Amino acid sequence: MTPIPSFIYKKSNQITMVVFVPIFALLFIAIYSPFDFNQIDTEGKVLSWLHIQSREVAVHLITLGLILIGMAVAAISRWIMGVYTRKHQISYVTYISWIACEILVMTLLFTLGGFSIEPNKGLVTIFRNSLAKTFFILLIPYTLCYIYFIWQERVAQLRSIKARLAEDETTLKAAYVQIFDDKGEMRLSVRRENLIMLESADNYVCVWYLNNNSPKKVLVRNTLKNIADSLSSTHIQRCHRSYVVNLDLVKVMRREKEGVFVELGIDGVPEVPISKTYSDAIKKWLIDNA
Repeated sequence: MTPIPSFIYKKSNQITMVVFVPIFALLFIAIYSPFDFNQIDTEGKVLSWLHIQSREVAVHLITLGLILIGMAVAAISRWIMGVYTRKHQISYVTYISWIACEILVMTLLFTLGGFSIEPNKGLVTIFRNSLAKTFFILLIPYTLCYIYFIWQERVAQLRSIKARLAEDETTLKAAYVQIFDDKGEMRLSVRRENLIMLESADNYVCVWYLNNNSPKKVLVRNTLKNIADSLSSTHIQRCHRSYVVNLDLVKVMRREKEGVFVELGIDGVPEVPISKTYSDAIKKWLIDNA
């Protein structure tokens, strides 16, 4: 048998049902008066024993009694269900049967209460009327709760999906580097580890990147400073007034008479000069991330 979704009987939803159903029933009884309270005999043994002579007071007390009995049955039933579902799953058939048992127990208690107040009606008659009216009254809030639980779960699932998509988008953005021209249009999107370096070329920037393990170049109309600023939060850093290099790809840093250079170890890619302005920062980064 197909198990019912576990969110239906999770603790918070059980509490919601135990609270909502009696409140709904109370309002329904107060508005539509499905029970024949107007025919209550205030001279009956129980009401006389309680010294209740006012029909209005009797109606209020009986209504309150019905609600408290219903709430008590629902609370006990849902507690038992919570204990049972810790180790077992509930099928749709079992869940519907469980609800039917709740209604039957409430009906029996209502019948006993009604018979004690109006014994002249007969036990079978009171039971039949109580069963029909209890089923009708509880069917609406039970159905509403079920619909609400499904809607609540769908909303939670949608939020989870949106969160995962946002996380995936953030991860994707972190994995790729976008290069834009001076008009703000994206000209190149490349995985971060495949971006080699940027080289200033007058009013253009020469972007070096790997494609199928071979170095490629593309010219983008923009300033090196603009592109370098957009990459400031990555390991692709300014190392010279004319160069930006991917520090993750640096294989060798050496000092010559002409200055400091880094080698990227990629065939066809020239060594990159490091100016004095950036040499200490580049050296520190390479040491810290060695």
